Amino acid sequence: MPTRSRTSAAAARRRRTELAATHQGGDLDQQLQQVLDRFQPRSPLAEHWRELRPVVATVLAHSRIRGRDSFRKHLTHVGYFLAWTAAQGLPVDPRTVRRCYTDEYTRVGMPGSSAKSRADRRARLRWLADQLHPEDAPDHSVRISARPIKPPYTQTELAIIRRIALTQPTPTQRRQLCLCVALGAGAGIDSPDLRRLTGNHVRDLGEAGIRVDVPGPAGRSVPFLRDFEELARIGLDGVHEDQLLLGRDPERRNIAGRADENATLLGDVPRIEQSRLRSTWLATLLAAPVPLAVLLRAAGLRTARTLPDLLEHVPPATDPMSLLRDAGGAR
Repeated sequence: MPTRSRTSAAAARRRRTELAATHQGGDLDQQLQQVLDRFQPRSPLAEHWRELRPVVATVLAHSRIRGRDSFRKHLTHVGYFLAWTAAQGLPVDPRTVRRCYTDEYTRVGMPGSSAKSRADRRARLRWLADQLHPEDAPDHSVRISARPIKPPYTQTELAIIRRIALTQPTPTQRRQLCLCVALGAGAGIDSPDLRRLTGNHVRDLGEAGIRVDVPGPAGRSVPFLRDFEELARIGLDGVHEDQLLLGRDPERRNIAGRADENATLLGDVPRIEQSRLRSTWLATLLAAPVPLAVLLRAAGLRTARTLPDLLEHVPPATDPMSLLRDAGGAR
């Protein structure tokens, strides 16, 4: 039986270049052209849009983007990147859409953005750069580690966060922070899921607890942990059924981070992050006798790939042998 030869890195790069060439066009189809014509950039991109528009259109025309929503999002990503390159004295040209420049832009050119926003834009710009310049793309045989999950809060840190949430100086600050903490540490809701939640998505069932129905591709129904029902009820007080739980614009970004930033924090208080509140919820379930399939569904996860990162923060079981022996129950 003949042995299978391993493809060299140079041959792999040549193959990526050939494949990219088959996807490259030059003109936008009618639907995407309509999206471009109707696009209304915000300031400060709006001030430079007339000069940047043809270059942005050329970059996207030579990409594999074909969906209207994806095209609309990438208009903003590429536009802001090219505006930055112009400010740095770099050519405003598709040839500038390379990893070396996109990475530098997301590192220093987005000072007011969260780490997640920078990471998201970097990933999308890298994806475009690899299509325009496949010779610079990394070899797919090289394993790139996933971004590690943020550690949960300790019991002491969580107690401080609870106290801070309950003692905010204004009713609005108190409600918003209680809601963020309850949804994160009590139901595992992170910022992307939180963005579109309204009063209709939360059901207070009295003695049966409180449940949040998360919409979207990872839709699920999650009950709040008992310890967080009080915070949840404070956060939901006065929220109408069709009202967003936080903010007014469902398209806004990092809404939980803004609620945390607006909070009044006195003394030695850990930084409140929605991702760490969710990690705290995950670690709580990992320490409880919850079947893995149930945990994954409640968390909206397809795989358990990130969960091992939390195991070092989960206290060991008091009697692991009994848990293992009794897992099957009586037959």
